[in-house]
Amino acid sequence: MRLAMTATWEAAEFARLVRAQLPGAYRLAGFLLGDAAEAEDAIQDAMEKAWLAWPKLRDPDRFGAWFDRIIANVCHDRLRSRGKHRVLQLDETIAGHSPGDPFRDALARDELGRLIRNLPPDQQIVVGLRFWRDMPLDQIADRLGLPLGTVKSRLHYAMRSLRQQLDRQAGEVRR
Repeated sequence: MRLAMTATWEAAEFARLVRAQLPGAYRLAGFLLGDAAEAEDAIQDAMEKAWLAWPKLRDPDRFGAWFDRIIANVCHDRLRSRGKHRVLQLDETIAGHSPGDPFRDALARDELGRLIRNLPPDQQIVVGLRFWRDMPLDQIADRLGLPLGTVKSRLHYAMRSLRQQLDRQAGEVRR
């Protein structure tokens, strides 16, 4: 009986902690993936991975950072697989966009958002955490399990690439 009570408490505690993280995790996944349905799938995958790894979490006070790392890894895997498998949304072929998808609609109107999609997945994630979640670089490094220098480097190269893309576009407009 005691084991069942402990398992029930663990499940309730996990659900409470995940529930607190969901809004921010969903916004981050939506920004990185650019699609509400794919963001929902990524969150579902991340929750499953987190639940399976839950017994290994040493410090429950660091649940947010731990869960963000899982979200970032799931999104990274999805971004990398896009290059291998082109996903064609049914509504893209019919109407040209996804009605009611807040991420796709917002990013389609956002020129910088479109340029960010051209970055490698590692850079997209760092840019998303830095500017979308407004995280300091040391916190990004902690959440991704990377050295601070790696995060700084990825952000530097991402910003340089975005600047170059914007300069190219400005040159094309002037012609």
